[in-house]
Amino acid sequence: MNRSQKIRALAEGGLMLALAIILSLVTIFKMPFGGGVTLFAMLPIAIYAYRYRTPQALVVALLYGIAQMLIGLKNFSYVNGMGSYIMVAVFDYILAFGVLGFSGMFKKVKRTPAILSAAGLILCTVVLFTVALLSSNDADMIAELKSRWWIIALEAGVIIALTIVALLLQKKATTSSIVIATGIAVTGVLRFVCHFISGVTVWSEYAADRTAVMYSLYYNLSYMIPEILLTVLMAAIISNLLDFDAETMDVLWKDDSTVKKLWDEEEPEKDEKK
Repeated sequence: MNRSQKIRALAEGGLMLALAIILSLVTIFKMPFGGGVTLFAMLPIAIYAYRYRTPQALVVALLYGIAQMLIGLKNFSYVNGMGSYIMVAVFDYILAFGVLGFSGMFKKVKRTPAILSAAGLILCTVVLFTVALLSSNDADMIAELKSRWWIIALEAGVIIALTIVALLLQKKATTSSIVIATGIAVTGVLRFVCHFISGVTVWSEYAADRTAVMYSLYYNLSYMIPEILLTVLMAAIISNLLDFDAETMDVLWKDDSTVKKLWDEEEPEKDEKK
């Protein structure tokens, strides 16, 4: 990277971080002890991770995790003890959001394996959610399943539809759309694992008549599944409108002469340094 590219990367990182924080404040619904479905808050970090190297993306993602921790400080009031505070800080915020910095790790992976891996990972979360419901210790399990069948059906339907569309449009879809969607799916699952660990170790006192494992699965998957699905869908749409491989993220249907000119202007600068 030359000096101008480093400055652009730094500025873009700050912009994506600010955008992610703003989107995280727009929630579709919130869970009582932290967590909820946001307006695609993970997407800006995923886009930055695709465009730049993982170390740079990790810094932005970790800063995002710290920002989320500061926003959710009131959640620390629900737990007691220094050990619990540390677990919540690390696994519910810093590490949970820090893993989003790996969203661009599939940049060199072929499209078909990426589609299948993303669909498979999301499907696994649906299966886990179903297991959590089936393994519930609630007295009226049948009533609970009946009241929530539409959630499972909706999730399964969205996954199947996205997979079919992705396979049908594989040749037309941009590589960035597949890579970003896959990265969001994988890092979303990693984020869930972090929240799950925190739920089992710290939040188990709120499990009521469920086991800590079942409570953590149910609680965290209830918002992480829609969060991942909505973000993957929006990533697929936006990445087919904007060229994330271009230096200035131009609209795909625009004349790319501007992009070429920008790259051509940087060539003399490189030559002079040589």
